[in-house]
Amino acid sequence: MHCEVAPLTYEQFRAGQVCPGCGRPYLDTEPSEAKGIMNYSDSERACYDREEARFKEAHRSCGSHSFGVSGSLTKHCSKCCPPPPFSPAQRDRLATLLRAPTPDHDLMVWQLRLYCGHTVERRAHASHKTVHAAFTGSTKCAECGCEPAIIIDARAIGLVAPPPNTGTSPTGATVRKPTRAALEKRITELEAEVARLHANSDQVLGEPGQ
Repeated sequence: MHCEVAPLTYEQFRAGQVCPGCGRPYLDTEPSEAKGIMNYSDSERACYDREEARFKEAHRSCGSHSFGVSGSLTKHCSKCCPPPPFSPAQRDRLATLLRAPTPDHDLMVWQLRLYCGHTVERRAHASHKTVHAAFTGSTKCAECGCEPAIIIDARAIGLVAPPPNTGTSPTGATVRKPTRAALEKRITELEAEVARLHANSDQVLGEPGQ
C-alpha cells in the first residue's frame, strides 16, 4: 500500500485500472446494490462482513475512514487510496454549483436514521433522487460525532423553500405551496401554543376567588 499517491486520470479509471494506493479495483466485477445493511440478504451481509474484515485488517494502523464507489462493495482507505476521478460531466456540474450558492428551493431536506441509533436532518441538492446519490450512503452524526455514520433508513421531507412563481392568486399575487418541512414546523409551533394556552387556563382556574 502507498500513501499520498497521485489519483488516476478519468481515462485510466474508465479503462479499469486498479487503485494506485492499495492495488484493489474501484469497480467490482459483480455490482453490489447499496441498499442499507438492514436490507441485505444473508449472503449479501456475509459478503459485506468479509469485505469489512478485510479492510480493517489491511488498514488497521491507518486511523482513517473507508470509502467506496457506488455499485461496488470494495472498500478503500482515505489515507492510502486516492479517490476516483470526476467525470467531465461531474466536473462541469461541480463548477456550476461552485459558482453561486445553491438557492433554498433547490435543496431537499432529508431525515436520516443512522447505524449509531441517532436520527439527523441533512440537506442535499434536489437533483439527487435517492439518499445514496445525495450522501453516498453515509454522513457524520451530529449527536455522537461518528464519521462516517452509515445511513440505514431515510426519507425526503421537502424542499427548504418552495420554488419561485408556483402560481398566482386572482389578484395576481404569487401563491406558494408550503413544503412538508414548513408544514411540520408550523404544526409543532401550534402544538406548543396549545399546550401554553392550556397551562395558562389551568393556572387561572386554580387561583383563589376565580
